[in-house]
Amino acid sequence: MPLVCPSGSRRSSCRGFTLIELLVVIAIIAILIALLLPAVQQAREAARRTQCRNNLKQLGLACHNYESTFSVFPSSGEGTLISGTWWNGNTAAGLPGTRVFFPQSTFTLVLPYIDQAPVYNQMNLSRHYSNAANQVAAKTKIAGFLCPSNAITTADPGSYGLADYMPVAYVDLDPVTGLRNPNQYLKNGALGLSGNKMSALTDGTTNTVLMFEDAGKPGAIGGSYDAVAKFPNQGVDVTQMMATQNTVSTPLNGNYTAPNRWADPDTGNGVSGPPANRGGIINNNKTPNGGPTTCPWSLNNCGPNDEPFSLHTGGCHALIGDGSVKFIAENVDLQIIRKLCDPADGETIGEF
Repeated sequence: MPLVCPSGSRRSSCRGFTLIELLVVIAIIAILIALLLPAVQQAREAARRTQCRNNLKQLGLACHNYESTFSVFPSSGEGTLISGTWWNGNTAAGLPGTRVFFPQSTFTLVLPYIDQAPVYNQMNLSRHYSNAANQVAAKTKIAGFLCPSNAITTADPGSYGLADYMPVAYVDLDPVTGLRNPNQYLKNGALGLSGNKMSALTDGTTNTVLMFEDAGKPGAIGGSYDAVAKFPNQGVDVTQMMATQNTVSTPLNGNYTAPNRWADPDTGNGVSGPPANRGGIINNNKTPNGGPTTCPWSLNNCGPNDEPFSLHTGGCHALIGDGSVKFIAENVDLQIIRKLCDPADGETIGEF
């Protein structure tokens, strides 16, 4: 590109950029942006990961404040009968091992302890969250229940608030094979069906997990259980429930639970591992997004569907019984996970 000099000036004194120089400058800027962008993205993810960790920390404090008030931890929302009775001594039909639900979720019970007392006070705890009496409160989006790293979960088709964390309801991993074995080895977690007293955590609070991160579930996923059958006297509104069991289904108007709505007791999950233990326990079958054809995330226990899962690299967060939060690697031995989920197995855990 020719230089245009002022009238009467000598060409040697002209100032300007040639096209080559301009292209070199642009190339240098592009390289700098390419070098800095990953660093910026990593910094943002580090901030999101810290916030996710803090969310679990606050939930841990809430669980302990609840325990200080009621002398028992909040219920996981789901569990199995150890005897013929469950919460508050009410008789429940079925033999020991029968799957039953507490009327409210962990998240509902701890609302007053995470500065959400106005939401809690709007809820009629004698009615199901889908009932007209509770829909407004249950549709509240609560940031502390969501991991900011989760950018893949779609909105709930009924506009209910979601949760990216799972209270540990039970564990049914076989101590010998490591595979799921609910008939021979099924233990309620620390939060259990109706919660546990602190004294029930005989392994020690530092050796027991209360909650795992469980982010990435599809927003319209149906659960395994018939809400009408589980809550016959709570006025379940079937127009608000999932139409199809154990699959992703946008239409409502059904009987099935919705395991990632924070108000649904089915947010409490068992730690079982995927079918045939394909892919370990934590972050199992994480790729591709949505899961492989052998274990799609719409299938119970695959990926984030009722199992520990995160969108962080290499593992997921776990809320420990002493209120601390630890990042557990996805390659941790599954027997360590089993021991962490059982508050009274009496076994040595080791490093994790």
